[in-house]
Amino acid sequence: MRNRVVVSLILFFVIAGIFGVVSAENNELSYKPMILRNIKEIKSVSPSDVANLGFGVYEISAQYNLGAYHQGKWLGEYNRKDKKTGALWIEFSWDRPETNIVLIDGAGNERKIYLPASTPAGSSTYGEYYWISEDGSSYYAHSSHTHGWPDLSYEKALVPEHLARKTLSLGQKNPEGEEPIEQPGNMIKIKGQIIDKSNNQPVAGAQLGSAYQFSPDNVVSDSNGNFEFFVSADFGGSWTFSEWDCYGYTDAIVLQKNYQDEEKKYDFALIKEGFDSKKEVIDISGRNEIDIGKLYTWPQADISVESDIKASFNVMYKYKNKEGYNGPGDGNYRKEHYLTNSLPLDYETFIQFNDESGKEYKSDSYTIPANARCGIVLLKYFNGKSEWSVLSAVEPTEESGPIDIDIPDIIIENEPKSISNLCFGCLKKETCYPLGYRKSGEFCSEDKKFISQLSADSSCDNNFECSSNVCISGSCVSEGLLQKILNWFRKLFGKE
Repeated sequence: MRNRVVVSLILFFVIAGIFGVVSAENNELSYKPMILRNIKEIKSVSPSDVANLGFGVYEISAQYNLGAYHQGKWLGEYNRKDKKTGALWIEFSWDRPETNIVLIDGAGNERKIYLPASTPAGSSTYGEYYWISEDGSSYYAHSSHTHGWPDLSYEKALVPEHLARKTLSLGQKNPEGEEPIEQPGNMIKIKGQIIDKSNNQPVAGAQLGSAYQFSPDNVVSDSNGNFEFFVSADFGGSWTFSEWDCYGYTDAIVLQKNYQDEEKKYDFALIKEGFDSKKEVIDISGRNEIDIGKLYTWPQADISVESDIKASFNVMYKYKNKEGYNGPGDGNYRKEHYLTNSLPLDYETFIQFNDESGKEYKSDSYTIPANARCGIVLLKYFNGKSEWSVLSAVEPTEESGPIDIDIPDIIIENEPKSISNLCFGCLKKETCYPLGYRKSGEFCSEDKKFISQLSADSSCDNNFECSSNVCISGSCVSEGLLQKILNWFRKLFGKE
């Protein structure tokens, strides 16, 4: 066999949950997977002529290789993952002898891994997959112990029957302390705060999205509107947060190299492009962390349009801080339209219609009121006349009972999130029920949903939660017990 064999090995990190669990299939104690967060160095590989050792993250794909191992030198960059992860090796190879690898993790700990000799007929299509335990032993990730996509989780794989090669370092354990989260090499950390521009309050729950890569995989603003994420320092791109319950998109974050504006040229610039505001340009040349401060978003309302002509339509709101008009639209020719998060509050708006012949119609202007926030604005356009209104929320009480709401069919068909804001209670079809209202064995809960009433002896806070409609000392009383109590009182007072 040739002395030099070229193989490709990819290390992936997949989320590890509870370790040391009992295997449901064979009742044997599972071993702990190796936990890795950072790779600082490849200290050695034996045999040393094994080449092309790459490391990847996020998913099992050679696309995510971050570096390569050649003749004992690690040529890759820092590799980071925010969560604890278990080591899974994927090998695209032909014949290879047993291979020993020594890694240095993000905290400087030495970690040893022992791979078995590769089986014949390996290829880039049919790789070999191994779970690695904390002592460095390797276990087959495929139940057939051959090439093929993993069909075993680490809980099922880390048992004696799937052992591929036993460790030579029996005492090796996962470090007690977590490895520090280190910023990836050649990456930029961007942090800031998302703010409601209308009242200067923080906005929670806005989610980052982009066609350009960022990490970690899921970035959402916290309860104070704060966020942080990493992007590549080698390329430009555009990133935007969105919060579709009430706001839509935030200001966009744009990175651009060799940016030129009217005043100066930037080797590397971060540009904030916001709704109805001028661009803000920040010079980030040579920086690896940027606090962009406040990133603004503007509260909006949905719009429902009914008209007597089949037409497309465009929302046209007049900018306050820039020239001209802007707004979304719908190019379909019909009499009813619905758009979410399309009307900015406190902006003067009109609707421009175009029928199939190209004839243009315009509604009257309307300034979107504050009470339309996160709600729905209605426009009825018939015989060239405009009737604007806000579909107001209702709050039924025990005294008022259920309240009917006249909701246009187009809104019911679209089922927007804003429809739930129309009822301070539980909305079923077009009726708003008060909290605690009982109906067909269910009650209207504080979550604004009808849920089943509780059976006897269940914990409760209110009578309406119980099927017997009686809650005593935090527990639902059964109807049978309730009847016995009533019968006892009847006997006591001679009612029988």
